[in-house]
Amino acid sequence: MNNRIPKEYTSTGTLIVSVYTAGGAIPVEGALVTIRGGEQNSSGVLSILYTDQSGNTPRITLPAPPASESESPGTEKPYATYNIEVNKENYYPRSFINVPVFAGTTSIQPVNLVPLTEYNQDMLRPDASNITEGQNPEL
Repeated sequence: MNNRIPKEYTSTGTLIVSVYTAGGAIPVEGALVTIRGGEQNSSGVLSILYTDQSGNTPRITLPAPPASESESPGTEKPYATYNIEVNKENYYPRSFINVPVFAGTTSIQPVNLVPLTEYNQDMLRPDASNITEGQNPEL
């Protein structure tokens, strides 16, 4: 695992991950958020955070290319990219790749977690113990 940050990342931006459920109606406290570098040579874990009671991680400062690079023609990517993994017991895990972070700006990554259902592990068929009389067990 290599945690090197590209040398052209001489500035910083900030990132907040906002985790909720029920389409944004309920914040999820205690979700584990792992931030990794988005470049192949810097894909190691950069930070591990937990969400607070409002569903937000603390603001984290991350390296980014200087804002002036966005003003130069031919600049391939005037922002840094990061990969985010969000896990919480009793919810499906979520992953986001190439989340942009611009210098001097706070990026907010919204995450809608979906609760695990009462299905069995293969998640294709309901668990027979959860089928009540009148339901077709062949579904």
